[in-house]
Amino acid sequence: MKTILIVLAIAIGAFALMMGVLGLKMLLKKEEEFRRPCTNADPRTGRCAHCTCKKKR
Repeated sequence: MKTILIVLAIAIGAFALMMGVLGLKMLLKKEEEFRRPCTNADPRTGRCAHCTCKKKR
């Protein structure tokens, strides 16, 4: 039972540390915008392209 509590405490501590680092990042970079990176970028323009999974033939 003690090992489960120790592992749970470590997991909760690691999660709290990650959330704290994310909060600091958001506080320190006030002018920047946090956006999700685009995975489907047009190679010619660099802009996000629409979903290319369902191509019409």
